[in-house]
Amino acid sequence: MNKWVVLAIKILVMVVVVAVIAWKVRGAWAEVGAGHVAIDWRWGGIAVVGFCGSMLTSGMVWRWLAWKMGDRSPTVPLIGAYTYSQMGKYFPGKVALVLMRIERTGRFGMRASVCTLSTLLENALYMISGSAVGMVAILRVTAEMEREGKITAAQQMLVWPVVVVVMGVLAAACWPPVFYGLVNRVMRKMKKPEVPSSRQLKVGSLAMAVVGFVPCWLFGGTALWAAARCVHEVEVGAIVWFAGAYALSVVLGMASFLPGGLVVRDGILGAAVTMQLVAMGVGHNEAVLLGAVAAGLQRVFQILVEVLLGLSGMGLTGGKGARASSEAVSNGGGGAGG
Repeated sequence: MNKWVVLAIKILVMVVVVAVIAWKVRGAWAEVGAGHVAIDWRWGGIAVVGFCGSMLTSGMVWRWLAWKMGDRSPTVPLIGAYTYSQMGKYFPGKVALVLMRIERTGRFGMRASVCTLSTLLENALYMISGSAVGMVAILRVTAEMEREGKITAAQQMLVWPVVVVVMGVLAAACWPPVFYGLVNRVMRKMKKPEVPSSRQLKVGSLAMAVVGFVPCWLFGGTALWAAARCVHEVEVGAIVWFAGAYALSVVLGMASFLPGGLVVRDGILGAAVTMQLVAMGVGHNEAVLLGAVAAGLQRVFQILVEVLLGLSGMGLTGGKGARASSEAVSNGGGGAGG
């Protein structure tokens, strides 16, 4: 597809989402705007821990993928390089992220080719995992629509075949010939060497990485729950479907023209909190307003964690010690993993 068409679609999606959010919040504010929204910041600490867990878990999976490809660089500084480079995702195209990661990991002996490929694999498998977990949110939304009478029970049951098909497609995407066929297309566009079959990870390793990302979504669901608790009581059991909503927001956030999935992700998370509050008996307009505030707090906590871990990673991988260690580290042969 032409890149300008993709860009136009992203802009259109963003404009529509912004318009819907603005319209909903405006109506809610007109209804309950005079009311004071109290924020209990104590729950912010749990949100921060949740986002820390999410980022560090994804960093460990990324490092494991590089290890399976033969890299034997020291793990701790590589995780520091990972958290440092995550600050680059707020530049469109994520080019800055890759360049920052290559520069920092190179100080500890990781080859640029391994860093690039492991990052590409990480992003692809992350999205596959997120799509699978996001099905939990789809099921919750349709169940809520059936409960409210917006769809019939028979229509709600039709979601299950869709879930089965989606899961089948995601499973097929982990089959090496399919997965690396897509990866090599990207590598060609990047004018990088394709991944030969001798260096491709087996289906078991790809599937393990997909499962390895699941805690990321649970940590993200916990962070969203904590952000919601900042403005209203929410049962702890909501974390499970909030994890699905968080995963869905990341996947659909790719449609956002803005870096970091801004607007689209926040809109989805705000809608999830709104739905949860309405199900608990909170008035619709008040729930919309509280959902918007919770989504805003969630974004603040996330950025705070990204900055703090990014600065920590920068300190961990900087200085003369990093350059000296890169001379002492010898990489493995880069063979295929099992």
